[in-house]
Amino acid sequence: MKLGARTFDDNVQQAANLDVDYFEAAIRPAYYMDGKIVPEVCADVYGPIKDKVVGIHGAILSHEVNFMNRQRDTQNRRALEAALKAADSFPSCRYIVFHPGYIEANDSDNCGLENLFGLMKEYDDSRIFLEFVPVFAYAERHVFPVHHVDSWKTLQDKTGKGMVLDLGHAAITARAMKYNALDYIRGLVEALGVRIVHVADNDDSGDGYEDSHLHIGKGNVPIEEVLAQNKGIELATLEVSEVSPEDVALVRSWVG
Repeated sequence: MKLGARTFDDNVQQAANLDVDYFEAAIRPAYYMDGKIVPEVCADVYGPIKDKVVGIHGAILSHEVNFMNRQRDTQNRRALEAALKAADSFPSCRYIVFHPGYIEANDSDNCGLENLFGLMKEYDDSRIFLEFVPVFAYAERHVFPVHHVDSWKTLQDKTGKGMVLDLGHAAITARAMKYNALDYIRGLVEALGVRIVHVADNDDSGDGYEDSHLHIGKGNVPIEEVLAQNKGIELATLEVSEVSPEDVALVRSWVG
């Protein structure tokens, strides 16, 4: 199992000093105004770690990207095109991950899984993966209308995409639906053939639905048990607000 870290343009130098095998680089909206500057960003901003970028994280809802909302399709396609262009700039890039989207409470009439299915069919590229998202997300508690393992398998089949399992997101869904977190995550890994995970920690403070990206071991997500019990996982990407050497060392001690 290889250990990586998510990185942004403003922490490349810090990330470059981490003892990780690879990086997942964020491609933000500022990079793709008219799709003209993505290659330059990849070469200049991510230059120090360019050869170790194995994954790309595309834009999210805070960047106006929501694959389930047809009103956002212009921005959705812009984000997809930018990520694909960025992937071509990183020689070792294996995957591009996007959140599938949400039903937005203030625009629910325009949101649905059908838009996600259509968009993913249009972008038939094996590098595009979808990330497991929690049943409730953001302060607005937008809804993702899939939670049962079998339903996630159906979604995977309909989109034709591989899945990146975010352990913190899965723990939030387990809390919301009263599932045993470890059993639930194990079931998702097996049913979806998961090979890539986001390693993120959170806890049940507040209403239990905060994706707080705590330092590893500071929450109650069963990260060590998941990594120990699922040897088919190939890439484990740390998603901590500010990844520290201690985070890396702790997870490294679990995965070898």
